[in-house]
Amino acid sequence: MQQFGDRAQLNSQERLFLSLSEQLSRPLLQVAQLAELAADDPETAAERWRLVQIIAQSSLHLVESYALSLRVSGKITPLEMEPVTVSSLLYDTAGALEPFAKQYGVSLELDPALRMQPIMADRMVLQSAMVSLGQVFVLAQSQSDEPSPVHLNAHRGRYGVVAGLYGGSALLGKDNLRRAYALQGRARQPLQRLVSGPAAGVFVADSLLHTLAARLHVARYRSLTGLATTLQPSQQLQLI
Repeated sequence: MQQFGDRAQLNSQERLFLSLSEQLSRPLLQVAQLAELAADDPETAAERWRLVQIIAQSSLHLVESYALSLRVSGKITPLEMEPVTVSSLLYDTAGALEPFAKQYGVSLELDPALRMQPIMADRMVLQSAMVSLGQVFVLAQSQSDEPSPVHLNAHRGRYGVVAGLYGGSALLGKDNLRRAYALQGRARQPLQRLVSGPAAGVFVADSLLHTLAARLHVARYRSLTGLATTLQPSQQLQLI
């Protein structure tokens, strides 16, 4: 695995910023190339500018999610905890991911969530984490010869409501995720079992979830493997 120089002195936020900057280099190059092609070929300019818009929006989301994690963790922006319906959250996440997934020829499947009580979370923080994670899964599937759908799913787990995205490699395990955190900012492909590239969306999502006292973990549901988080049900609505 190709690695950069010794970066043992970097803190977690510096390594996250490094992963993000490396992740954004590819879409910025794509935008530059598409803009050049649009100028050279007016007949295809409209389609190329449409792609530029999709790429820019997905990249902007990742940057805004990173900034949100900094603002919340630094207590610049306070958390707004409220009861959140997981099924509606995943529905909105799928809607936000749809243009990006369509660009890469990957379908999204919103698995019907069981009737369950809402969870307590800051909706903006949680959805930003899910969309950031979803971008990684879309890219992962797009690198396959036969892309499988990316599944958005929530189900009851032993310790709460498990919500996440599925469709990654069946070989993905908790040791791979643990190693990816150790290699974050030091290797070009810290999570090779899932996706080639920096996988910055995984680390941004995890940073956001940490502000909610949650974390990412490898999850398996039926025949699917993915990354998810366990969320606590809202006690306010427990009797409704």
